[in-house]
Amino acid sequence: MNIQSANLSFSFFFSERFSKKKNTFFSKKNLIKFKKNKIKLSLKENSDNDSKLRLHQIADKLNHLLSLEKFSESTIPEEYKGQLESTMHIAVIFSKILVQDQITVEFERRVSTILTQIKYRKFKPDIMAFIGGYGNQNHLSGATAGYIYFRHISQQANVDIEGLEFIIEETTHSTHENLICLLNTLKKKYGEEAVSKCHFSLISSDYHLIRIAEIYKLSQRQSLLTSLYNVGATWTYLFAAYPFCVSPDPTLAFLGRIRVLANDLSIVLVNLNGLVEFSDFIAKENFSRLCETNKKLRIMLRIMSEPSGNVNSSRGSVEIPFHQWEILESSLCVIHEVQVILTPLVNGKSVERRTLIRARDLLMNVVKNIRLAIDPDRPLCHEEWKNSFCTEKNSKKNLLFKKKHLNPKKSVQKRLSPFCKKMEWCI
Repeated sequence: MNIQSANLSFSFFFSERFSKKKNTFFSKKNLIKFKKNKIKLSLKENSDNDSKLRLHQIADKLNHLLSLEKFSESTIPEEYKGQLESTMHIAVIFSKILVQDQITVEFERRVSTILTQIKYRKFKPDIMAFIGGYGNQNHLSGATAGYIYFRHISQQANVDIEGLEFIIEETTHSTHENLICLLNTLKKKYGEEAVSKCHFSLISSDYHLIRIAEIYKLSQRQSLLTSLYNVGATWTYLFAAYPFCVSPDPTLAFLGRIRVLANDLSIVLVNLNGLVEFSDFIAKENFSRLCETNKKLRIMLRIMSEPSGNVNSSRGSVEIPFHQWEILESSLCVIHEVQVILTPLVNGKSVERRTLIRARDLLMNVVKNIRLAIDPDRPLCHEEWKNSFCTEKNSKKNLLFKKKHLNPKKSVQKRLSPFCKKMEWCI
């Protein structure tokens, strides 16, 4: 209710004619005073309502950001609207290594994210390219599996994909080389000039795209985006939320955060390799990232090794196998050693090339070991395939099913700290 409406409603009920009719006597002074108090009260109520409305709108926007539900048209970024200037819009979905020829939870999130954009945001590319080769002795490439799953959920969600062209690039396991092969395929089919006017939407997990963007900013020579830049194309990112860092299961949340820390280390590794191979400068931002990663990992391991009585156990326990614990402890020591080697460079001093090569190889082994041994990702179960991309009601049932099958307990020997730890996450 605004001021004008407040005046009208007050004048009607407390006009002089009305007061005389009801034998109610108001002095002119008291009448004016009553009107002012009434208006102030009305304005105060409206102010409270407006603030509540704003908070509600903020909450709605946050819900949209944190879910895969429908996005409002007003939230469409300007970058997507700018794609109309390109001759072709190409969506590139980076695959995740399959587990026993099966698509995983993380990979499923990437594929369902692009389908959500197509269904709810009128985001329809001309070409969809799935890239990813064979790995872990799989008989099926990641690109092929992603394409099959996309067709499955698009039919399930009644999404019209008629007119879309599909490209499956599975030549190698290297993402960088697969992207170059994709560009060569497009050049052969449409010509170099057409490719130079293409716009690429890169779809992957959020931590993966952050790594791609950071490497391009700090080590452009070694970035896979350089191939897009060289042909004159443009690109944007479409982030798929990594599901494990915010998992209600403490063990999955712990492993997911370790995985993200390894992603940060890989950004430093690329920069360090550029220093060794191309005499690039080590970015201070990357040295700070190395120190911060070392600090976070040390805090996480310290919490794991504390006596169980010092930690709130309301969230459950973190249980990791002995070999994973060994890898984390050794990685922490190596990261500290690399940090010590690189410190003189940041202070303007020189370091021998053989020492830098040793630091690079040490950090390379750390990233490799963490990636191979610590990954909370798992294959989709039959029920998740069946109910993928369904209504909210079905997704809630699916969530209950996940909780039962998310991290099946193995018959391992019970251990005391530091390998089995009840804790309340605060990192």
